Amino acid sequence: MTVGIIGLGIMGAAYAGNLCKAGVAVAGTDPDAAARDRLTGLGGTVHDAIGPWLADCELVIISVASPVVLASVTAALGEVLQPGQVVMETGTFAMADKLSARDAVQVNGAVLLDTPVSGTGVQAARGDLVIMASGPDDAIAKARPFMDHLCHTVIAAGPFGAGSKLKYVANHAVALHNCAAAETLHYADALGLDRDVVYHLLSKGAGQSRMLDLRMPLMMSGEYTPATAHMAMFEKDLSIIGADLRAHDITTPMFDAVSDMYRKSWSLVPKDYDTAAVFEVYRDIDKLA
Repeated sequence: MTVGIIGLGIMGAAYAGNLCKAGVAVAGTDPDAAARDRLTGLGGTVHDAIGPWLADCELVIISVASPVVLASVTAALGEVLQPGQVVMETGTFAMADKLSARDAVQVNGAVLLDTPVSGTGVQAARGDLVIMASGPDDAIAKARPFMDHLCHTVIAAGPFGAGSKLKYVANHAVALHNCAAAETLHYADALGLDRDVVYHLLSKGAGQSRMLDLRMPLMMSGEYTPATAHMAMFEKDLSIIGADLRAHDITTPMFDAVSDMYRKSWSLVPKDYDTAAVFEVYRDIDKLA
């Protein structure tokens, strides 16, 4: 059994690592030499580019961040894959980009699944993700044994595109909870409370959230690299969610306020910082002016 992975960044490398640990042969490609070296170090096979080698893969996983790259990758896959081969597209993209990707992959009979994931790079390395799988049931069934090595939960979302809709909802919640953790820590600082005591209370009490557990320690330490999810990625994701909310004419005052906080943070901190760095806006309230 061989799984092909296109894109060996934070998430793609995590997928490769977990599959290799499970005894699955992994082949992959990435334009970045360091990313290719990571796969070699994990025991995988590296290829310079998309090519006929992918036709021998039981499953292909796409893990790229840019819609432009997604379009290029899926066009190339459509030319080399065999009828019935299954491809998982794991990123967060606008629905129009997902549908275009599906059309490109399926031009010669391969099948694209819309399978975005919920979780950070750290969680991905532990296989601590949720996969929202949408598309034909038989294709999901073929991919499921491999998905189980990547996550703790697979949600059968429904028809193609339902997975992305769930991811929009998930990231909406993540954005709100990130800012809630930052604002709560800012309040605690103003009260002169011990941060460790505050974190212990919040992580055990009624105010607990997964994002608080993951991101408040980063806010407390001010150590935002390496990122579990970086600002540049979140800028893209919030833009997609915001556009979708506007398309559905939904009133979202909390998301609007959170988006404003993130817009401020993008001008204050490097784009490769973790999204927890939104706390830096709170640390100097004058920067909100």
